Amino acid sequence: MQFLFFFNPFVEIEEGVFEITKAGLHLKAMDPSQISMISFTMPKESFLEYSVDEEKKIGLDIEQLSSVLSRGSRGEKAELGVEDGRFVIRFVGEKKKRTFKIPILDIGEGMQKEPKIDVKNVVKINADSFKEVLKDAKLVSSHIRLSLAAGQFVAEVRGDSGDVRAEFEKDSAEIAEMKIAVDAKATFPLQYLEDITRASPGNEVITLYIETDKPLKVEYKILGSEVKYFLAPRIESE
Repeated sequence: MQFLFFFNPFVEIEEGVFEITKAGLHLKAMDPSQISMISFTMPKESFLEYSVDEEKKIGLDIEQLSSVLSRGSRGEKAELGVEDGRFVIRFVGEKKKRTFKIPILDIGEGMQKEPKIDVKNVVKINADSFKEVLKDAKLVSSHIRLSLAAGQFVAEVRGDSGDVRAEFEKDSAEIAEMKIAVDAKATFPLQYLEDITRASPGNEVITLYIETDKPLKVEYKILGSEVKYFLAPRIESE
């Protein structure tokens, strides 16, 4: 398997089992606090070369994997494989080669199941615009309420040092699509939202599925790969 460079959407995840199939790489993993879950798919078309003789499940330390992959440079190819019971990452440049081998962990065979959510509402918003909303919100609070009603997407926070409210109309330049079947609102931890959207390309869209007091589903694409996150809400009493 070869590709030009890697990215790190695996925030908050310490370890996980990658499924290496003839169709590509797949990962579903829960963070240790069980507040967020990632479902990641990198199809074989995202690779410069992709060859799998035998489908495998490989447990890896995500932080270690990300640290090694971050050592790649533009212009280098990263070759991934398994040798002698270890996961191999080899960076290949012009007349040079660097090889890293990291342990394969025994962390179980099965993949996590995605939460079952009856999705009625969806907002597709420019990634940079949403990230700016989160930065604004962090000035006054550690949690943010997302709501949909009357053709509007609203993000708001209330804190001891003030309030922040951002409103987006359905036909605003930042919104690519908005479908509201029923009014919805839910509150989520800001740091998690910042972390899980950090890898999203700024000029692309982030898709949010928002239901009242249910996990938030976040989707975006990176270079043909699909990233999905589920984030548990904070249940608030009125």
